[in-house]
Amino acid sequence: MRYIYYIAGIIVIFSGLAVYGLITPRVEISKPAVVINDRIITESELEGLMKTKPYYMTRDEFIDSVITRQLLIQEAVKEEINKEEPFRRSVENYYEQSLIKILLDRKLNSLEVEVGQGEIEKYQKLAGSRVVISKFGYKSVEDAEAGKDQTPQKIESDFVDISDELKYIVLGLDKGESSKPVVSGMGVMVYRLDEIIALEEVSSGIRETDEKHISDFIRDKKREALMEKWTRKLKENAEIWREK
Repeated sequence: MRYIYYIAGIIVIFSGLAVYGLITPRVEISKPAVVINDRIITESELEGLMKTKPYYMTRDEFIDSVITRQLLIQEAVKEEINKEEPFRRSVENYYEQSLIKILLDRKLNSLEVEVGQGEIEKYQKLAGSRVVISKFGYKSVEDAEAGKDQTPQKIESDFVDISDELKYIVLGLDKGESSKPVVSGMGVMVYRLDEIIALEEVSSGIRETDEKHISDFIRDKKREALMEKWTRKLKENAEIWREK
């Protein structure tokens, strides 16, 4: 009787192992494709690397470049460059920059904005006009919002010749209207649209009147504004201390 229980126990154990093998994810085993000293590049890893191969390289040329790269890495490790402080700082800097880039790209792609036909038509009208703008400079946002008396700098130019930043600001203004304070490296600026003068001869290129170009321009600027608002909110919600 004990012998029967013994056999039954073995059957149960092997049955359990069989079931475990069916439900447990299996580690993919790939054959070596390239061996450089003690560095083994498997067939699956090599195929992944091949996706980054420049179009002008043959497969053999690319594999040769991979071998050279690995040899240089091994030589650098042999000389213990990987333990040096400049290397550590460069890796840390690259790591942080990569994190920031991925974050900003994801945030930018998540922003959905709409461009109305009225905005496009207004841009097209301005593209055939000359604008007169008053530029007021202030020391702080508070001074700008208080509207302290300042002697403005006059800007008179064809709309198509002003900077993209100023184009977007003017696009949001009606004649006689002033912008919200704009913070830049030069301080805090407020712009007032004084005049819109229609030009008899329009010298603007097709890009300045093409609806797709205009739509893309406005959409990008709206996203930039939302990104700036988002970063300001991050600062507002953070606990920040800095030495005076």
